[in-house]
Amino acid sequence: MNMINYLEYYGDYTFKDKPFNEIDNIIFSYLSYVNFVDIISENKKNKLTLDEVVDKYFSSHTKKEDRLNILAVRQGIKLLRHIKGVKRFKDILVYNYEYIGSDSSQFSAMTFEINEDLVYVAFEGTDQLISGWKENCKMAYMFPVEAHKYAIKYLNRNFTFNNKNIIVGGHSKGGNLALVSSMYSNFLVRRKIVCIYSNDGQGLRKAQITSKNYERIKDRFYHIISQNCIVGLLLRHDKNSIVVKADRKGFMAHDSMSWQVEYDHFKRDTLSKFSEVLDRGVIKWLDKYDDVKREKFVDSVFVILEENNITSLLQLKKEINLIFKVIKSSTTIDPMVKEMLKDLFKVLLETNKEYLWF
Repeated sequence: MNMINYLEYYGDYTFKDKPFNEIDNIIFSYLSYVNFVDIISENKKNKLTLDEVVDKYFSSHTKKEDRLNILAVRQGIKLLRHIKGVKRFKDILVYNYEYIGSDSSQFSAMTFEINEDLVYVAFEGTDQLISGWKENCKMAYMFPVEAHKYAIKYLNRNFTFNNKNIIVGGHSKGGNLALVSSMYSNFLVRRKIVCIYSNDGQGLRKAQITSKNYERIKDRFYHIISQNCIVGLLLRHDKNSIVVKADRKGFMAHDSMSWQVEYDHFKRDTLSKFSEVLDRGVIKWLDKYDDVKREKFVDSVFVILEENNITSLLQLKKEINLIFKVIKSSTTIDPMVKEMLKDLFKVLLETNKEYLWF
C-alpha cells in the first residue's frame, strides 16, 4: 500500500471517525507541491474546499502541462486527482496560499483547515527552480536562508492571533522549513503547535540542533525517513528518526509515494547500511571544511550552472552529463573546490554506487 491506497481504504472516514495520522500528514505535504497561484486565496477571507480547489486546478491545467513538472510536483498532481470526492478530505478548507520564486529563493506554503479547532500548515519542498536547490545547499554554511525567514513570517503572520491548534509539516526542504519555523515562531504561535512533521527533510546546523529553540519543540517533532534515505540525512539530526520501508533505493526513495503504508501508518524498518555509511560520510565531509570553504564550493558549482544558462531542474536533467564534463575540465574552478568535489564523490562511492540511482 501507498498513500493512494490509503485514500481508497480510509477515504470514507471523517477526521471525527479517525483522528489525524502520519499518512494524512504526507498527503497534505505532497499537495503543497502543486502550483495553486490564482486558485487558492492568499488570505483566510476567501476559503475554498479541497474539492473546489481540485475542480479549479484541472479546469485550467492540461495533462500535457502537468507531465512537464519534476517528480514531486507530478506526484502532488496525481494525488490531487485521486483526492477528488473523497469524504475524508473533500470539505477541508484551504487558504493562506503563498508562492515566492525569485533568483535567490523559492518558497511556498498553504493552510488546510481540518476542523474548527485544527489546521495543517504545509511548506512546499524544492520545485524545479535552481534558486531553490541552491538555497538547500546554502543551509550547509549559513542560517537562516531566505526561505527560513519566509516560513517563520508565515506562521507568525497567520497564527499569532488565531486560536486553532497547529500541525506543521512538509516534505524534503518543506520538512526543514516546518522544523525551523516552529523553532523560531513567536511564543503565541509555538504554544499552539501540537506536532511538527519533517518527511525526509534536511537536518540542522550544529548551532541550531544544540540550541534552546530546538530543545523547546523536539518532543513534538517527528522526522520520518526511508530505509534508503539520502536527503533526510543531510546536515545534523537526532538519532530517533522514524525509519519506514520503501520500494525504491537511493535518490528515488526520497519519493514518499514509494513509502509502504500499513493501514493508517507507514511500515517501519531500520536504516540500510548504505544510509548509515552516507550519514557518517556527509558529517565527516562537513566537519572537514569550514563555512567559508563550503560557501565557495556551493558558489562555484552554481556559477557553472549559470554559465550554461541552467535555471531550472528540468534543464539540468537534460544537461547533467554536460555539467559533469564542464566541472571536470574547467580551468576556472578553484583547486580547493575541485578537491572538495573529489572528497564528496568518494563519500558517495563508499556507500555503494548502485544504490544512488535505482
